[in-house]
Amino acid sequence: MTQHTELARRAVASGTLGAVAAGARPAAAIGTAILLQGGNAYDAAVAAALAETVLLPSKCGPAGDVVALHLGADADRPASLISVGKAPARLYGAAEATGWAPCVTGPLSVGVPGAPAGYSALAARGRLGLAALTRPAIDLARRGIIWSSVNRRLVAESLDVLTEWQPQGTRYSPTDGPLPLGSRVRLPGLADVLTEFADRGAELFTGALGERVVAYVTGHGGVVEPADLRPVPPLETPAGHAPIDGTDVWATPAPTYGPALLAALAEGGAPEAVRAALAGLRAPTGLPPALVDGTSTVAAADAEGNLVVLVHSNSFPRYGSGLVVPGLDLVLSNRAGRGFTFLPGHPNAPLPGSRPPTTLHAWAAKDSSGAWVLGATPGGEQQVPWNTQTLRRLLDLPPDLAPDLAPAALATALAAPRWEFTASGDLLREGDRLPEFGARSAHTIVRRDADGTLTAVADPRQDTAAVAL
Repeated sequence: MTQHTELARRAVASGTLGAVAAGARPAAAIGTAILLQGGNAYDAAVAAALAETVLLPSKCGPAGDVVALHLGADADRPASLISVGKAPARLYGAAEATGWAPCVTGPLSVGVPGAPAGYSALAARGRLGLAALTRPAIDLARRGIIWSSVNRRLVAESLDVLTEWQPQGTRYSPTDGPLPLGSRVRLPGLADVLTEFADRGAELFTGALGERVVAYVTGHGGVVEPADLRPVPPLETPAGHAPIDGTDVWATPAPTYGPALLAALAEGGAPEAVRAALAGLRAPTGLPPALVDGTSTVAAADAEGNLVVLVHSNSFPRYGSGLVVPGLDLVLSNRAGRGFTFLPGHPNAPLPGSRPPTTLHAWAAKDSSGAWVLGATPGGEQQVPWNTQTLRRLLDLPPDLAPDLAPAALATALAAPRWEFTASGDLLREGDRLPEFGARSAHTIVRRDADGTLTAVADPRQDTAAVAL
């Protein structure tokens, strides 16, 4: 048995009650527990995602953004939810005053959080209510998480920006040295933030909590004001659609990179097709895209037929802006600094209230047997290449593939060697210029067969997990 085969075998789980895949193992367990408590796939996805805000604080959090693709039990096509924060009202003027210098991190990069409204809108489609879905994450933050190798690595890669804005240290980056691998890390401030979220939902940052965020950002030279933090409803629209080789494929629409995914697939999905699809989209940083690691994903399915995939992010490249609000353990996203183009008069300039484009996107496919598959991965500029390769392998499966072979085929497609781009556009392949399993993809995927069998698949390259009941 090859390493790829063994990893593929461990990456998949199938059941009949429900299935959950998440970017952290405890989050998948929490999502599964929610299903056992009578929750549906929306409940499971939100609870797992909120747990990830504690387990993976560099990647996602209440001050980040949410993008989702979901399919209701009786729906014939998936819907998209995009909850990406808008530009602060004074950001354009501040950028002009600095001579349009890029502000990828730091106080001017902080934008308006979209995550509270996104989580809340998805939770409203569930059964258990926001308080019940937030409770596991609150308890986890108070009890403490076990500091993982992923968290340790991401702090090391972010230490310069964390230290620049918090020379006194943070709970994630203490001044006396890195947190030991396997140590218990309690996050009482984040527990308080999540407790407030359970009560206020989308209005999380409109009260005293928002005032603390504003004070910290403006104290460092940022421009976020209380009025900026008023919640804006997510964009909820039908997903974009394209027929690809006889299979219907959907993706989240602009301002996400979903349209680029569909364009790449329509042209065959080879590296040249992906390059062409991305050519009109501005690469916002000069950092190697493989090091962009500020996002996570969860996916859930239930016996009623609901399917959800959720992408949530603190943005580039990890720990967002680099600002962590003292006493709250709250990482502030830099979606504004990363997503907008800092050039006067540019159509993507940070005009007040405008939404920036985002690499975040999710996808769905329905094959001729009636089976649905939904998925996503983190990865910044690599999301389109990695999603293209995964979907291309699924599209290449035989149309008459027996249903009992589909889960293994899905896992094999996910574990197969993949390629990615450098910042200059060169190609890197696992097993060649990249180590085997060296890509930082972290796909989470769910499948619903026509007979009701539910499958979750989790990328073996990271600490992802798939659980089914």
